[in-house]
Amino acid sequence: MGIKVLVVDDDAHLARALSELLTQEGYEATLAGSAEEALDRCHEDTFHLVLTDLQLPGRNGISLIKALNEACPETKTVLITGHGSVRTAVTALKRGAVEYISKPVKPRRLLALIHALTADPPAYLTNRLLDAARLQSTSFDGMTARSRAMQEVFERIRTAATSETTVLIVGESGTGKELVARSIHARSKQSAGPFVAVHTGAIPQELIQSELFGHEKGAFTGAEERKPGKFELAEGGTLFLDEISTMDERTQVNLLRVLESFHYSRVGGKRERAANVRVIAASNRDLEAMVKAGQFREDLYYRLNSFSVKLPTLRDRAEDIPLLAGEFLHEFATRYTKPVTSIPSETQRLLQGYGWPGNVRELRNVIEQAVLLARTPALDPLLLPQMLHRGPSRQEIIKIAIGTTMDQIEREVILRTLEANDGNKTATAEVLGISRRSIYNKLAQYGIDVGNEAHADH
Repeated sequence: MGIKVLVVDDDAHLARALSELLTQEGYEATLAGSAEEALDRCHEDTFHLVLTDLQLPGRNGISLIKALNEACPETKTVLITGHGSVRTAVTALKRGAVEYISKPVKPRRLLALIHALTADPPAYLTNRLLDAARLQSTSFDGMTARSRAMQEVFERIRTAATSETTVLIVGESGTGKELVARSIHARSKQSAGPFVAVHTGAIPQELIQSELFGHEKGAFTGAEERKPGKFELAEGGTLFLDEISTMDERTQVNLLRVLESFHYSRVGGKRERAANVRVIAASNRDLEAMVKAGQFREDLYYRLNSFSVKLPTLRDRAEDIPLLAGEFLHEFATRYTKPVTSIPSETQRLLQGYGWPGNVRELRNVIEQAVLLARTPALDPLLLPQMLHRGPSRQEIIKIAIGTTMDQIEREVILRTLEANDGNKTATAEVLGISRRSIYNKLAQYGIDVGNEAHADH
């Protein structure tokens, strides 16, 4: 049924009896022994109905009803008491209760009342207590976390923001590198200037210099007018260079010159222009390993790596998964006006048992898809993709025999990763740190039909 009821009573025997009665009828019952404990429960979850005793330790039931009416206006409250009077009933109703019943509670009457009150549950239940709990000590410039690993990232951001040095952000795809860059910018002296993001891997190599430095009219075929580059557009602010590992040798040389001299020229131009820009770069590949392999300039690497921020994978901060999932659930339930308000334990278990190769971005996409499909207040585990139902015991390991050629290794890695992602080529490309076009080209090379999907890149 998915209807959640909070029972608030300091009489443990009566509370358990009510809980068992509700559970037998298909309701999800939660117990609290005081008003304070009830409010704590509402910091953790949202309830359709609250049954509360009048006499409670500390603040009484009427005070609790008033607090709940302000924080959770769609949650219905019923006062249950053995100290009944017309005055108490009227006060409870004025404070926001929808009904008042006296002890001893008659099970049949109580169930009929609950059924009537929850027969048409609202599509979304406001819970300001839960919203505040999500934000408390967990939100940092749009990033949500309680894990030690992310708290260390937040501290690195604070430190980076106090200087003007170049910053290198390293992390797998989907870990939030651009969010970190934006956070550093927003906290820095450059915050009044623009933040310009350039995803260098998405720009053809023959155009990247023009994109970064701009060009003069007639500088090359197709340059029909003067065009400012990203350095010029980021003047006085921050230029974020994502996927820095994809830069060709010539662009690396020119970028290094700018970082050392703080001057650049437009393509086809002769006049040098001052670069009053802070550069933040990011990579989902190991640049140090690329330097050793001769694939990235060592001098540029050390210039970019003046200060680094390394982002943990989602599997390395698994304690943040329930928090993130709850935040995404709230976001998409609100956006799409869907009835889903909670994530049951079985769904949570599946979310925490998965390896998340696409990290936070993948989790967000999974929750969005599940919310779109949801028809009940609880996020049914069956709404999650099949890959999450395989269980944590599934080992994503490839054994490679000594003497295997690089082409064979590459083929095995691509095909096994594609299989692990249920044929999702975009997710596979993100995990491997290559473009979707490269995936399609490799599959075609292996003789695997990709149909018309390849045209999605155009």
